[in-house]
Amino acid sequence: MPAVVDHEKRRQQIAGIAADLISRVGLDALTMREIAAAAGYSTTIVTHYFASKRDLLLYTYRASASNAQGRVNAVLARDPCDLKGCIEALLPLDEARLQDWKVYLAFWQIALVDPDFSAEQRAQANNARNILQGVLVARAQAGLVPADQVDTLARRLLVCVVGMAVQAVFDPVDWSGDGQRAFLDAELRSLVGAD
Repeated sequence: MPAVVDHEKRRQQIAGIAADLISRVGLDALTMREIAAAAGYSTTIVTHYFASKRDLLLYTYRASASNAQGRVNAVLARDPCDLKGCIEALLPLDEARLQDWKVYLAFWQIALVDPDFSAEQRAQANNARNILQGVLVARAQAGLVPADQVDTLARRLLVCVVGMAVQAVFDPVDWSGDGQRAFLDAELRSLVGAD
């Protein structure tokens, strides 16, 4: 009797391997054959789950964003007002988050010219801003920030997150986890008056 395969789990596994390769060798060097070899599968198995490299790349891009969403959800389940925890969940403070950011940044080039990736990029940025707005709304309801500043603060914090992450990807010594946390603490004191 043939083994039962969880197809979604297999897709996630292949995308995880693709993310690892993207973060190490970049998009241009990535091939379906290389992904198959790293997974220990034939190219036929990989193409069974992803009809094209483009399909695999879009799935991988979305999976990296989903990783961040899961971290944020865990923080906000504990405390819907935890702005610092929410932002830390988005920043590249460890190897897994750094890999997600490398994948995210690798796709910027494609997003400039491909409408699907461009739409995905906008959707992910809007989602991150909506997350920050939700935390800020919760903080406003708790009297911790002025309600009329929620949208502006969310936009400023999103720019801060993206800027810090880009710096951390390209200058991990100066923007270590401790360096990111210290900068974030200062920014939060400046923007919202608290950690």
